[in-house]
Amino acid sequence: MGKIGEAKQKIMIVDDSEINRKTLKNILQKKYDIIEARDGKECLSFLKQHSEQISLILLNIMMPEIDGFDVLITMNREHWIDDIPVIAISNEDTESQIQRAYELGASDYISVPFNENVVYRRIFNLIKLYAKQRRLIQLITDQIYEKEKNSRMLICVLSQIVEFRDGESGLHVLHINLITEILLEQLMRKTDKYHISWEEQQMIITASAMHDIGKIGIDEKIFKKPGKLTPEEFEIMKTHTIIGVQILKKLDIYQNEKLIRIACEICRWHHERYDGKGYPDGLKGEQIPISAQIVALADAYDALINKRFYKESYSHEQAIKMILDGECGVFNPILIDCLVEAQGRIKEEIKVKNTKEYVQKVEKNREETG
Repeated sequence: MGKIGEAKQKIMIVDDSEINRKTLKNILQKKYDIIEARDGKECLSFLKQHSEQISLILLNIMMPEIDGFDVLITMNREHWIDDIPVIAISNEDTESQIQRAYELGASDYISVPFNENVVYRRIFNLIKLYAKQRRLIQLITDQIYEKEKNSRMLICVLSQIVEFRDGESGLHVLHINLITEILLEQLMRKTDKYHISWEEQQMIITASAMHDIGKIGIDEKIFKKPGKLTPEEFEIMKTHTIIGVQILKKLDIYQNEKLIRIACEICRWHHERYDGKGYPDGLKGEQIPISAQIVALADAYDALINKRFYKESYSHEQAIKMILDGECGVFNPILIDCLVEAQGRIKEEIKVKNTKEYVQKVEKNREETG
């Protein structure tokens, strides 16, 4: 039994058989809160809104319309299966059914009619196992986050030096970090095309702050020039992508570190374009690392909404329209969708970072580090 005042864990029973649901509820309701779904459609509808509330799902495999296999497929696509253990239920113990359920992520399998002691013990053990795994993952995540936070602080200090020399407000790096993080999160929810681990996502966010470090090697008369650059000046400006990589390559002892590899990708290729008309190498489509693609879009958006020596700022709505109309080059269509879907969050969070108090804090930090 749980401690007094302790909330019960929630178990969802998904079964088109009312008898099965009632039997399982009678076995479990003393220790757990029970949520019932009469079919796969009801189950998925609930998970879309409240997946974080569910500790375990008892899922009948054989149901009309949306069956248990369909539910498992959706849970994999939405990554719910990573956090919610599933015990499959079926009246037919065929080897192929059991095998497919396991392949789709089911953690266990029970048969009808139910053995009360077996059902209760398997559920208890599985929930306990997942709870231990979550605690361990959280511990490791916290350690990685602390390490990444320290790395971000140092890298942001170095990047602020570049921004200070560039004459910008000092918020560009913070904006790029923020937009990159939001686009990454949206991309991971939207598709499994790109296999980017959580650790790699954090490294991309951190490394995004270094995208323009090569500008430190460009004559400030060029990047501070009011108005359009001459073709010769633009060719010089384009070399900041190469200079950035050269700076990173001089860190010999860190060449095998993943963070440096990702930073090099971003520095060199964040001005490439999906149609192959970018620079410095004219890479096309998926030849461009996804890390550089994301930062390229973040950089384009932030450049539009902020004032530069050579242009006035555009509104959020104007910036989105210009990107969608192709006025800033061609980007990965999936990332464009991510930008559109997350644009409200991007607009609001940048507004927070642009508040007077936040800007004063950044300026104070720049003065102290300068």
